[in-house]
Amino acid sequence: MTSSGQADRQEAGLPHDLFRAERFPEADRFPVWRQSVRPLFDSVPAAGGDFHAWVESYDLREVFMARCGFTPLAFQRHPGRDEAEGGDHWLVQLYQRGGYLGHNGDRPVRVGAGDIGLLDLGRSLETRAPTSQVLSVVIPREVFAALAPGVRPRHGRVLPAGRPVTTILAHHLASVWRSLPSLTVADLDGVNRLLVGAVAGAFAGPDAPGARSSEAGGLALERAGLDAMLAYIRAHLDEDLSPARLCRRFGCSRSRLYRLFQPLGGIAAYVREQRLERCFRDLRRAPITGDRVVDVALRWGFDSQSHFCRLFRRAFAMTPSDAIEQARAGEGDPLPRALASPAFHHWLRQL
Repeated sequence: MTSSGQADRQEAGLPHDLFRAERFPEADRFPVWRQSVRPLFDSVPAAGGDFHAWVESYDLREVFMARCGFTPLAFQRHPGRDEAEGGDHWLVQLYQRGGYLGHNGDRPVRVGAGDIGLLDLGRSLETRAPTSQVLSVVIPREVFAALAPGVRPRHGRVLPAGRPVTTILAHHLASVWRSLPSLTVADLDGVNRLLVGAVAGAFAGPDAPGARSSEAGGLALERAGLDAMLAYIRAHLDEDLSPARLCRRFGCSRSRLYRLFQPLGGIAAYVREQRLERCFRDLRRAPITGDRVVDVALRWGFDSQSHFCRLFRRAFAMTPSDAIEQARAGEGDPLPRALASPAFHHWLRQL
């Protein structure tokens, strides 16, 4: 390539993508979204209502930055997740609207509008968010270590809205975001250093007095066994998982069990979501295994096929038969070829 060609390439704008779920048929909107964000986490829509989501994003090569909005969702990551799906990163999020409640590893997390949270995607994650709008930065672990050596941020930490450090970092993130359309690839080295440096500086210090994550004092001790409970549930989904049995298994009271699972929508809702996830996976393999819808439903504890179909459609915006047909049409791909994942999915996979 000539020197002028190299200069032209350096002056090229940053890779940019705008995804809107509304561009897809209604039945395909959530499946496309779900597959697109899998490099970061699994998502489950709230019961009832139409699903809507959009993501505007930029590929900063070493870092990924996006602004998105969505209707109520639950987000999950679990130990043992397929490493090929990626996502062992730090996730910094400025919630401009909405927020979330849940836990990251052993730490309870509560984020509201104006707060900035730091999640470690190398640890387990269970959160629930109402309709929200959020500005996010995804920083690979090795990039953070290289650009902010010696800084060891605490997972699940939250910078509360209104505090000086939060205000400064929020203005910095918003300023970088507004600048991205005018930047070129040649600017990225300095931009990434400033971006990671600002995040490291804000999260390097001790938790601020009164921060929402300070509830981790007593509550984190109470939730010390939550990850063990979640792992047990996922390993025994074909067994009785009633509150009474879980209380006996883990030696806790019903009130404590309900308190632990309240951020996740309740124990019954959590078990149901996990069983539906297993059904989804089995139905995707049905063209190979020969399983029928009724076989999969009964295997994971759904005695009424009509009730199962209603729950499945509400969770995945498709019927169980649709899941089988999509798997058959896509020859095993997560989505039919006609519903290719947006560019930001591939950028996240390449981080």
